[in-house]
Amino acid sequence: MKQNLFKDVEPSEVVPGVFTWENCLEVPEGIVDIMNQEVDDWKDGITKKDVENNDSMKSVYGANGPIRFDPEVNFHREESKVYLKQVQRNALQKAASYMQIFPDVKEEVNWMETWQYITYMPPKHMEFHSDNHAIRDPRTNKHHVAPYLRRFTILTYLNDDFNGGSLVFRYFPNTAPYKPPAGSVVIMPSAFVWSHATTPLLNGRKAAFLVSMSSHYDVGSEEIGQPIEDLARRELR
Repeated sequence: MKQNLFKDVEPSEVVPGVFTWENCLEVPEGIVDIMNQEVDDWKDGITKKDVENNDSMKSVYGANGPIRFDPEVNFHREESKVYLKQVQRNALQKAASYMQIFPDVKEEVNWMETWQYITYMPPKHMEFHSDNHAIRDPRTNKHHVAPYLRRFTILTYLNDDFNGGSLVFRYFPNTAPYKPPAGSVVIMPSAFVWSHATTPLLNGRKAAFLVSMSSHYDVGSEEIGQPIEDLARRELR
C-alpha cells in the first residue's frame, strides 16, 4: 500500500455548513472487501446478550441503521490497520480545513470520539436524526452524555458501487440528494438543524468511516469504568 493515499482538494458546499472534499483519498482495490470481512467475522461472534448490554450493537440483530464497528480495537489484518491510519490522517487534515472555514469552532472542539467503521446492506438505511441526539444507555438507564458534546462529524465514504444510499437533509429540502464519490470526506455540524438521513439503499453494500469531534471527553464512558487514560489520549489540545 502506498505511503500517502490522500491529497489536498478544494472543498465544496453541500448545504450551508456542510462541506465535501471529493476524491481526496485513494481506495485501493480490495481493501473495502477486506475490512467488510473483518466486520462480518466480528459480527458472527456477537450474541444477543452482548446487544442487551451495549445498544450500539443493536443493528447486528436487525435494527435499522448500519453496523457500527470499532476499527481501532477490532481490525486484525495489517492491511486494514494501515489503511485506517491513512483515513485518520486525511480526516484530521480535512477537519483542520473545516475549522479554517469556521474559525469559531476551533474554540469548541477539544476531543475526538472513538472511530467507527459503518456498513450496511438493503433494506437498511439511516432515518432522519441529528448527530447530537441521545438515547438511554441500557446499562445505566441514563441518556448517553457524549452526543450532547458533539460539534461536528467527519465521514469518509469508501465506495459508491451501489444504488440509493444518498445523503438528504431534513431542513434543506430544495437540495438534491447527495451521493459522495468513493474516497470523499463530508463534514457536517452535529446540531438538529442538520438533521439528515439516507435514501433507501437498493443494492450493494455501503461502507464508511465516521468520527465525531466534541467539546469534552465522554464522561459517560468514564462513569462505567473506561480508564481516563484511554479517554485522555483523544484530547486534541
